[in-house]
Amino acid sequence: MNIYTLRFPDDGNAGALRLDFGAEDAADALVTAHRKALDVRSARAAELWQGGRKLCTIRHAANGPESGPKSLRFQSA
Repeated sequence: MNIYTLRFPDDGNAGALRLDFGAEDAADALVTAHRKALDVRSARAAELWQGGRKLCTIRHAANGPESGPKSLRFQSA
């Protein structure tokens, strides 16, 4: 099992947050990171790291509240 880190940068309101978790591979880590990002701080971007390597940035779509459910998006590092 590999260790991955989900980092929420300090946005001036809630402070920085770091969550470490285990996953079999990067694909499993991405699925887990999406879930954790939604559960922990759904309105903020998060970065997925493996050691010193940034894998991607996870963001929510910029839809208004009237647009229905928001989906998660990720941007490759």
